[in-house]
Amino acid sequence: MATFRNACGECGYTTPWLAESEAERRLVDHYARRHPHLPPGGAQQIKGGGGGGCGGCGALALGLIILVIIIGLAGQK
Repeated sequence: MATFRNACGECGYTTPWLAESEAERRLVDHYARRHPHLPPGGAQQIKGGGGGGCGGCGALALGLIILVIIIGLAGQK
């Protein structure tokens, strides 16, 4: 599972690595306290979790290659 960290566009504040909604909520709270007349801005960083994304893509590709080889060998008879 990915975690997110948001940085304030006005100062050096950065949220800890959190779920996306919690990181956004903390940045909005920061802006309400420290920069009340500005809309929330800044940057968001995403850190992928272990096994997330395309962790099974290699196994899927290997399975497809084996299937093609088996079909090719079966067609040679």
